[in-house]
Amino acid sequence: MPGDLWSLDAAELHEAYTRGRASPVEVLDACLGRIAEVDPTIGAFTSLTDESARAEAEVAADELARGVRRGPLHGIPVALKDLFDVRGAVVAYGSPVFDGRVATHDAHLVTKLRAAGALIVGVTRAHEFAWGLTTQHATMGSTRNPWNTDRVPGGSSGGSAAAVATGMVPLALGSDTGGSVRVPAAYCGVMGLKPTYGRLSQAGALRLSRSLDHPGVFARTVDGLARGLEVLAGDDPEDLSTHPDSAWEPIDLDAAVSGVRLGRVPDLHGMRLAPDHEAAFQHAVAAAESAFGEADEVAFPEPEAILPAWAVIQQAEAYDTHTRILGTWPGQADDYGADVRPLMERAADVGIGDYLAASDEAQRVRRRFEAVFRSVDVLLTPVTAGPPSTCADPGNVEHHGEVIRFRRLVLGYTVPQNLAGLPSCAVPVGVDDVGVPVAVQVTAPWGREDLALGVARRLEQLLPPPRWTAPQA
Repeated sequence: MPGDLWSLDAAELHEAYTRGRASPVEVLDACLGRIAEVDPTIGAFTSLTDESARAEAEVAADELARGVRRGPLHGIPVALKDLFDVRGAVVAYGSPVFDGRVATHDAHLVTKLRAAGALIVGVTRAHEFAWGLTTQHATMGSTRNPWNTDRVPGGSSGGSAAAVATGMVPLALGSDTGGSVRVPAAYCGVMGLKPTYGRLSQAGALRLSRSLDHPGVFARTVDGLARGLEVLAGDDPEDLSTHPDSAWEPIDLDAAVSGVRLGRVPDLHGMRLAPDHEAAFQHAVAAAESAFGEADEVAFPEPEAILPAWAVIQQAEAYDTHTRILGTWPGQADDYGADVRPLMERAADVGIGDYLAASDEAQRVRRRFEAVFRSVDVLLTPVTAGPPSTCADPGNVEHHGEVIRFRRLVLGYTVPQNLAGLPSCAVPVGVDDVGVPVAVQVTAPWGREDLALGVARRLEQLLPPPRWTAPQA
């Protein structure tokens, strides 16, 4: 077993530890070996914390030998997006503005991972300031899609998704403001969970948009997502978005979805799907219906108001982050990347009235979702309308014979869940015509990750995703 330990998911590693067939030190060595083998091509990591991870692995191995079990991630290697502070590691938020910055403290979620016995392996590449969907940068390095290295992996958490997809780590953390967990999960063929807003603390992580940001989890299996959620969820006095009911206890996911009512909501299909993506979506819906019964079609009024409201809130809150909290704009404007700088310039024009009106619209969107969930329990929607852009031209993509901005291909599908704060899980269901995975997302009511994960696990059983991939030589 030691030779293929990098290929095991969190549950399989837990079982191997329980049976004494592997140790955390062997698993860490296997993951570091896998990183050395494939990451020069993929570019998932910005830095490794291998020395401290080895010390953690030795402690975990000793505890396991003595029968000490700290939880479902004890001895499991984990990577963190370059937005979460990891003590002693370079965490630059994907930007030249903070190039070489060494974090002096752990983010709250990193502290929870360490307390649970996880092995912190390193920091994964992110789109600059998490403000983009491609994880490409002219000077800070880029991540490639492991299924087709001419394509982007999605973003902004592209490094975390690619690391899990290639077996570099079984679990990784990202963040999601408008799809930044679900989009790269979809394009890299792994499971990606955006929990309910406030379920996971943002303390110690850079916030692009405080009311839209959701820390999230990547794993190879739904079981891995559930393990991560169990460890990471909970109230944090340093983060007012969390609350006393933020903790999440493991439950029987099969029982949670007994009798579940599926819903389809064409009004939230942001853009016409490419033919191969349409076929994959319909196949996934048919598979879900075979397990749960026919999906009801439900209406969602005024969907056209969602994206404008989200954009205004994101811009206003990002501008506050960079001017008041970081203090880097406009004084260091020349150090910002060519794609992020114009976003900051436009954000400066958002007024308080615009922000308050957009916040009112967000509340109306939440109420529309509440009405939808009175007639169905979960929604099945696509994650993206077509394949990812190329690394050569990351900002644009051809769709139905027209060249459009890449962001238009995805945001209409993923933004609604951020505006409403709802849990949503990306589940791989196929591969498209350019060899890149396709996913659907399962969205559930506020606080009902059990429903999203339960339906996702049934889809995982019916349409088994590929376990991992390796870059083509």
